Amino acid sequence: MRVRLSSVFLFAFLLLVCALPLLAQDLGPEFRKIKDGIYVESTAEANSNIGVILTDDGVVLVDSGFNPTDSRLVLSAVKKLTPLPVRFLIDSETHPDHTSYHFVFSPPAVVIAGEGTSEAMKKSYDPDRIKKVMEQSTEMRDALQGYQMVTPQIEYHEKMTLNLGGRAIVLLSLKNVHSEADTAIWLPKERVLFAASAAAPHTFNNIRPFVTIPDILSGMKMMKALNPEVVITGHGSPGTTKTFDEAEQYYRLLLERVGKMVQEGKSLDQIKQELRMPEYDSWASKDRMPTNIDAAYRAVKAGYSPSAN
Repeated sequence: MRVRLSSVFLFAFLLLVCALPLLAQDLGPEFRKIKDGIYVESTAEANSNIGVILTDDGVVLVDSGFNPTDSRLVLSAVKKLTPLPVRFLIDSETHPDHTSYHFVFSPPAVVIAGEGTSEAMKKSYDPDRIKKVMEQSTEMRDALQGYQMVTPQIEYHEKMTLNLGGRAIVLLSLKNVHSEADTAIWLPKERVLFAASAAAPHTFNNIRPFVTIPDILSGMKMMKALNPEVVITGHGSPGTTKTFDEAEQYYRLLLERVGKMVQEGKSLDQIKQELRMPEYDSWASKDRMPTNIDAAYRAVKAGYSPSAN
């Protein structure tokens, strides 16, 4: 009887031990595994994504989240995945919905970003935004405990390669595709690309005055040439280079229609009132269409022709 009971207890113990790693990997519905040791977290389709890259020498994150609760969730997940610390946090862009909550990870993490990110973050800093987030709920207020703005400790120019724990992570500057300093994060061995916010699946981009459609098209062309298997944009579900193809097709059609209306002598205001893009009625963020027309108008008036590029 003792032998039989001992066997039963031994079996139960082994079962528990074997189950522990599985429980540790159960990160929740907010997380999606991309490849071994590479994850993406997003609590909603419209929210900014956080990339999690595990290495033998520590963790690398891409952006720090749309809300402080997202950041805390990622920190908790990292602790489940590995005993190693977050070594680096890479900014894919400068905007607050990607950079506001670095304080959750840094220190000890070193923040790396494209040249000009610190200046852009300081210019766009709005204490009222943090106050409003804190007022949303007790959970948000608790997640913001210890808040301080953390700007990058390292800013690179054009290109930087981070070699850490068996992974090569290449940072590539993207010019005028979304924010003041955008970065594509490329893992060549794994063929995984974090594409910043140059495009988002089936979504109109918010094109600011300094952003140009030719630069957006050039940035997407450069990223497509890397031949990634997985493309993770700053917002939306991970996908493939099809996201670039669809965005490129949209911009070329937009330029074509705006160009035709300019040739007809119509003003920018008239174009905004009359232009229709019914092929994209299903796309999100239609309220951004005026900024898209502005950008197309600037490109056309500057003599840009998509057919020649």
